[in-house]
Amino acid sequence: MEVRRTVPVALDVDSDDAALLEDTVDTFLWCAQYVVDHAFQGEYVTTSKTTLDDETYDDVREATDSFNGGLVQAARNKA
Repeated sequence: MEVRRTVPVALDVDSDDAALLEDTVDTFLWCAQYVVDHAFQGEYVTTSKTTLDDETYDDVREATDSFNGGLVQAARNKA
């Protein structure tokens, strides 16, 4: 028997909020890809969260017009 701990919830949002949510998701995914691209630069792959945060956090915040810091860190963790 499989136990599921996460409950999927469908969001019911109007079109304006849906567009904002899609923009947020797109920005989040861009942040994650930026960190991945940065991690693979050079001869070795950087896998340390601390190092990647130190090297990418400010750049990502600036490039995304001060995207929420928690979301930037969550994107780094996803990367």
